[in-house]
Amino acid sequence: MLHSTQGIVLHGFKYSDTSLIVRILTRQMGLQAYLIPGIRKSKSRLKANIFQPFHLVEMVVYHKERSGLQRIKEIRLTQNLPYLSADIRKTSLAIFLSEVLLNAFKHQEPQADAFDFIANSIVELDAAEKNISLFHIRFLIQLSRFLGFSPGENYSATNQYFNLREGIYQATRDIGGYSLEKDPSYYLYQISLKKPTKDDEIINIPQSVKKTLLPRLIDYYRLHLEGFREIKSYPILDAVFH
Repeated sequence: MLHSTQGIVLHGFKYSDTSLIVRILTRQMGLQAYLIPGIRKSKSRLKANIFQPFHLVEMVVYHKERSGLQRIKEIRLTQNLPYLSADIRKTSLAIFLSEVLLNAFKHQEPQADAFDFIANSIVELDAAEKNISLFHIRFLIQLSRFLGFSPGENYSATNQYFNLREGIYQATRDIGGYSLEKDPSYYLYQISLKKPTKDDEIINIPQSVKKTLLPRLIDYYRLHLEGFREIKSYPILDAVFH
């Protein structure tokens, strides 16, 4: 059956000498895998560069329930995002967050609100001119709200340790290693209160805390999403920003 849908390209890899398999988060059907036959031939009507991480697309697709691989009838870019590929920091963020999204949505039902949040965040990332060193941390915190494990808002003078397993701030550290230290807990709460991108420069976070927060947020996702795998692109992102 033919369907029209918006999509966010997350990952593509070679399949045979001339084809690709591309994984795209769609607004209507969730995460899907598409076979793109013959795209690596010189006469292909499609160009492989349309399938770069975080590209926003509009598609007409052949969709079969319970099919491992779907097919695309038509596809076009819906937004020009020139800085995602021109700025190594933004390219690294796109690759890293795409890998997170592949893990996060592999067992999720379609969520239009989550899709819209991600698409809007991509446009904001491309347009951002100031400090983007907190973008991925803020993105992960906000995304968790759509996935059902948003950090609690009970930070106080008494509750200063964020427990990754419980998702709330507590008065004492968890002896099992699930709690953040005081400083990362404080800044996690502060980032949670701010709006995306434009306020990044307002929160002056020590570099050591930034370096701590991201891997611990990945741990947070791993604790709350079954089958969440190691993020292989994390070391690259870490090298670019730290």
